Amino acid sequence: MIRDKIRVLPVFMAVLALSLAIIISVSIKAATSNNSIASDNVNMQVNQSGTYQWNVSNPGNITSLKATGSVSSNGTAKVYIEKDGKRYLVFDSTKQLFDVNINVLPEYKKVFQGDEILIQITLFNLRGFGAGNVDVKYLIKDSKGNVIAAEQESIFVETQAKFIRKLVVPADIKTGTYATFLDASSKDVLVGTGSDTFEVQSKYESKPQLEYYIIGISAFILVIILIGIGYYLFKKLRKRQKIVEVKGMAVPGRIGKLQKELAALEEAHKSGFISEESYQESKKRVEEALRKLK
Repeated sequence: MIRDKIRVLPVFMAVLALSLAIIISVSIKAATSNNSIASDNVNMQVNQSGTYQWNVSNPGNITSLKATGSVSSNGTAKVYIEKDGKRYLVFDSTKQLFDVNINVLPEYKKVFQGDEILIQITLFNLRGFGAGNVDVKYLIKDSKGNVIAAEQESIFVETQAKFIRKLVVPADIKTGTYATFLDASSKDVLVGTGSDTFEVQSKYESKPQLEYYIIGISAFILVIILIGIGYYLFKKLRKRQKIVEVKGMAVPGRIGKLQKELAALEEAHKSGFISEESYQESKKRVEEALRKLK
């Protein structure tokens, strides 16, 4: 009988094919509630029908358990774990059961929005016999479990199948970490699952050089425009300077002429050849011209 304290008492292997030889080798690993891992090597080999019991050498509150072994020929085996008088089926060789591995290829661990990822899938028939079709569904999910992309197909598996498939990452999803999932089922019964993660990056973040090129080209064009404007202003100022120089050379001659004209007006006024009114008017005109030149 089973005591009330939590422990694992029996592992039963019922061999149903009486006329066929069966060899079973079982290794049990259990993770207990205190996060420690206990491992027992049973190494049990059986060649006839019967029920066999295994007592755990490290009893405790079991949170997970993994049993490994093999069944030869066409025999069958079942593994149970018992707690508080109730049995739980751990393994049944009469049903298909697969070890499923899905891995995103290393070069596709970081992809851009809208790119493809390549995933490697391995399906291993734990029974070792009983070939058949397995429905395989590949999915991409976000951190909240929402399905982003999905593909499905049927694969014939004898003992092992290994292949590569691609999934397209939508162009409108956000950047971040996503997971690829694989669900393997047979006759609508889930027989294995697996997952792996990858990272989605922005295409614009991956090409910062393009922004630098645009900025560099814009700056170069701006410099060319400024040089052109500066050269135009320089030519214009140079032209004005030459005009001023030419005018400057003519000024002394004009001043001399105006001074002579003013002296002639005074002489004519003194001699009485011109009236006072005409003298004053002409004098004002000449003095105004001299003032401007000086």
